Amino acid sequence: MSGLLDKATKSKETSVTKEESSEPERRESDAILTEITPPFDNGLNLTNMKFQAAAVIGFLITMLLVFFIDNIVLFGEITLDDFLVPGILIWWVVFNGNSLKDKEFDTTKLGVSAVAFLVVTVAFAGIAIFNSTDSGVTIGNIEYDGEEDEIDLSFYGPKGMDYTVEVLVDGKVEYSHDATISIDKGSHSISLDEFWKGNAEDMKGDTLVEYEIRVTSDGDESSMTFDDIMNREVDTAFIKITEVFTTTSGGSEEPSRKEYTGITVEMFVGMGNPGSSYDFSNNYFTGTTPKPIASDWSAVIAVKFDSTTKYTYDSIESDEGIANGVGEFTRDWVVLPGTESGDLARDDFYQQTGGDGCYTFEVTLVNEHGEILVDTSSKIEFYWESNEADSDTEDDQPAEAC
Repeated sequence: MSGLLDKATKSKETSVTKEESSEPERRESDAILTEITPPFDNGLNLTNMKFQAAAVIGFLITMLLVFFIDNIVLFGEITLDDFLVPGILIWWVVFNGNSLKDKEFDTTKLGVSAVAFLVVTVAFAGIAIFNSTDSGVTIGNIEYDGEEDEIDLSFYGPKGMDYTVEVLVDGKVEYSHDATISIDKGSHSISLDEFWKGNAEDMKGDTLVEYEIRVTSDGDESSMTFDDIMNREVDTAFIKITEVFTTTSGGSEEPSRKEYTGITVEMFVGMGNPGSSYDFSNNYFTGTTPKPIASDWSAVIAVKFDSTTKYTYDSIESDEGIANGVGEFTRDWVVLPGTESGDLARDDFYQQTGGDGCYTFEVTLVNEHGEILVDTSSKIEFYWESNEADSDTEDDQPAEAC
């Protein structure tokens, strides 16, 4: 009987244990609950706004420079006004830069922005024209055209305004022309033959003749001198030479000898009044060279012994100081073409018998604007025969002015 009671008791304990183990185990957690807040979106495209702000600022600056700042020549014939159309296109592209970068082509937005840019441009132009009605025509630029031998003028002023341009030489009107401003610009070219009266300056930069452009319009007057481009006439032409020779060794018993074969000839042209001078010593030019200029001329050089012409160079033609096949006369000495290895050979100019003496290098130069120049100041004496006759080369006499 007691055995049955013990089994019943064990069975009950086992059942209670199973019921306790079947309940879920409760554990405390260290996790913290956080409330997730979605990011704030105001609906604005900041990148797009940066593009548009930069475009608006740049566009307004362009409008102010073009319409309200006095027109300035930047380089050549390029002025501030020439940046109007490129400026509009560039800033319109920048305004739509974000969309174009992402290849999102909304034709409606592109068209509306283009119309807006044009409307603002027209508004600025209207305001500028209204404000400029009281101002007259002004001179923009004066340049010399070497190909056409004329001066090119540019003017700026209100559209449709009549004006008169005059060229004054020493205060006297030598040329006059009437014209009308087209849009906001005008231009005119004048041949030098219409007003040329000689070089504006001398060699030292002192004024000889004053050249001035004067523009009158609607009671206003604008003037500008242009002496710096009016030095066109060559009045001095110098020649220098370098003696060319060979030296033969005579050995132990015979002394060395020198044999002259020719000369290297160089020419320098420019404005020599009033300070240039010619001098030549020991194969070097020791005088004062003239001031070189860019001008048009033709020159013939003749080498004379006494009154006899021994050699004449082919004519040299200069266009703005540059002679094709010869060199550029606007800076320094220029070597003239020779008859033998670049030199003027002895047999082509030197007197065969009794050749020692004074040779004149006569330059006849015809200025396109100015007088004909005949310069005979380059006189050089040679001692070739006497030097060759003397076996002692140490006491040879070099060429010098005569």
